[in-house]
Amino acid sequence: MATKASRTAARAMMSPSVILLLGWMLIPLALTLYFSFLRYNLLMPGGNPFVGLENYEYFFTDPAFQTAVVNTLLLVGGVLVVTVVGGILLALLLDQAMWGQGIVRILVIAPFFVMPTVSALVWKNMFMNPVNGLFAYLAQSVGLEPFDFLAHAPLASIIGIVSWQWLPFATLILLTALQSLDSEQLEAAEMDGAGPFARFRFMVLPHMARAITVVILIETIFLLSIFAEILVTTNGGPGNASTNLTYLIYAQSLLQFDVGLGSAGGVFAIILANIVAIFLMRMIGRNLDA
Repeated sequence: MATKASRTAARAMMSPSVILLLGWMLIPLALTLYFSFLRYNLLMPGGNPFVGLENYEYFFTDPAFQTAVVNTLLLVGGVLVVTVVGGILLALLLDQAMWGQGIVRILVIAPFFVMPTVSALVWKNMFMNPVNGLFAYLAQSVGLEPFDFLAHAPLASIIGIVSWQWLPFATLILLTALQSLDSEQLEAAEMDGAGPFARFRFMVLPHMARAITVVILIETIFLLSIFAEILVTTNGGPGNASTNLTYLIYAQSLLQFDVGLGSAGGVFAIILANIVAIFLMRMIGRNLDA
């Protein structure tokens, strides 16, 4: 049994790392909040006067703001649909006995270890290029005109690229949950006359509900800050067609050099991410209590 002295010693040994972690998080957050109240433009060095909520007013009335919010929601929702549905299907497939099962599982999981920038460049130049890309070659081979994905369907293209990266993660989590399902229950249900779809709907899917919730939570937190894929493929364009909140903040801070306006957008993004995280954590809590 731990004594009071041992607990005190444990807290003392943990305190440096906790203080470092809090400083790493709180200092940038405090600076972002501070700059959001200043007229701080890198092209106009000076006194950086205090302007109150003026930056927030400009950010929320920016014509690109509503487009960025909608694109962010579409990007997150689209990737979640593809990865959750695709992850369930792949988990069911990989759970079946097959030749080379271990190699197949490694190949399915492999895209998750590719850097986002590298993945986006490969998709942009080797697959989606309307002149030299693989999709253009396949279209020409059947007599069709090549389709410029990044010019005419930029957001859908980014959703596809990001989904390809996150599908292995969802598959791994869902496959682990699927393998924890008691096979004797499935066999009993089959002997009672339950068909494959009935077993999936009433036994497999409810059993995977918690894993699906975990996938949604983790992916949503990361998908709200997608940036590299947009930067190296479309630069937020054409126009603002593929601009999300993260890229909008980047453009205002580092392309327009308006640190105050970008900081206001960063504060909004932090608040939005925390609201989403709290909502999803409560949803997980309800699933765990069920």
